[in-house]
Amino acid sequence: MKLNRYGFALRLGGLAVILLAVACSASPTPIPAAPAAPAARPAPRPPEVATVSPTAIAASQPTPAATESPRTSGSAEDAAAGGESLFSWDFQEVDSGTKPAIALSSDDVPHIAYMLEDLNGFVKSATRTDSGWQLDTIAEGYFYGPLDIGIGPDDVQQVAYHDHQGATFQPNKGDAVLAKKSNGKWTLEAIFDAGHDGWDTRIFVDSDSRAHLSAIDPMEFGGDGVEYYSQDETGAWTVENVGSGELTYKWATSVAVGPDGVPYVTYYDQKKNDLVLASKIDGAWQLETVDSAGDTGLFSSVLVDEQGGVHISYMKQESASSGTVMYAVKGPSDDAWKIDEIGGLDSLEFGFIGARNVTSLSLDGAGNPWIAYTDEKVVKLALWDGSQWQIEIVLDAGKDKLGQLVSLKLDSKDEPHITYFVVTSSRPLGGNIMYAKGTQK
Repeated sequence: MKLNRYGFALRLGGLAVILLAVACSASPTPIPAAPAAPAARPAPRPPEVATVSPTAIAASQPTPAATESPRTSGSAEDAAAGGESLFSWDFQEVDSGTKPAIALSSDDVPHIAYMLEDLNGFVKSATRTDSGWQLDTIAEGYFYGPLDIGIGPDDVQQVAYHDHQGATFQPNKGDAVLAKKSNGKWTLEAIFDAGHDGWDTRIFVDSDSRAHLSAIDPMEFGGDGVEYYSQDETGAWTVENVGSGELTYKWATSVAVGPDGVPYVTYYDQKKNDLVLASKIDGAWQLETVDSAGDTGLFSSVLVDEQGGVHISYMKQESASSGTVMYAVKGPSDDAWKIDEIGGLDSLEFGFIGARNVTSLSLDGAGNPWIAYTDEKVVKLALWDGSQWQIEIVLDAGKDKLGQLVSLKLDSKDEPHITYFVVTSSRPLGGNIMYAKGTQK
């Protein structure tokens, strides 16, 4: 039986957040209150043993074909256990902050956006140079993440985040903001829309360097769910509700645009505990359930390949502290989704300062999927090599506590660039931004 995250406790939790935010306006050092305790989770399932190899995918076929029996037996991580490391890793500490996201410019230079969630918080950007990291302050104020960063063909950094309205907080205000760096200067554009918008913001920058955003207008503030933001050729914004219905924040959205210009948004349906894909076809939003097995669809990341195949990474929650990372793909001529289990996460913590974007998806030059995933103890990387999944342990945190958020991009050599953060304080959430670059052995 699936468990529903909604209910009376959640609505009380939403009211508590609103009252807290109002109280914070009179306090110089607010400490956010944790939301109501989550509903009881299903008991962990017994460990699965890999009995078959992952479904073969030809290296020349970027979009894996769906099969009549799409769900594999056992995880890719089980099948790949004991394999040799594929990369040598260079780790660098970038700056103090939390909830980073990474993008690469056309010359493969990494750019990392990150933030501090506090009344006296910030949004910053770090760019790798020959002498170290160049740090820019984009904005100062009261913001919430996760944020996201994208770079288009014009090599302009574009950062999207939620402006919480600072000391003048009002529940019916709050917006998504798009920051752009041009000629060495940052400009900020608030995307005004009714509601308290812009939570769990994600960005996709298209071939015309125009930004597309997905975000949540959450039920905690009377909102009506997942929204899609797009710009026309003049730069004017349109904000559309995709039809999700009321949702709370925390479980992520993701956005991508296909080669035919069709936008796709993924989210977690909290009424049914399913992964849902919204696509805008012929001017109308259509909703498709991608995966409904168990409590699934949290922390999704979506991309569309050059043939129009849709790829999604996400997590299935198994218990109050564990989950399974999943991968779903559907080609343009496929009738069904092919779904693989990638690997497990055993040190998860959920809640106000808990897990956020624990999966991050990228496609290599052949259209093959790579997935970074993380909890409080590890960062892992799964990649499809054309015939099977390869699993790499990027980092074992040891005594450190990781922030349960990861962001992955691949460069022109198909080498991975990853950012994550190490937690240094919990209230307010503080950390150190980390960068890892993998070089093929």
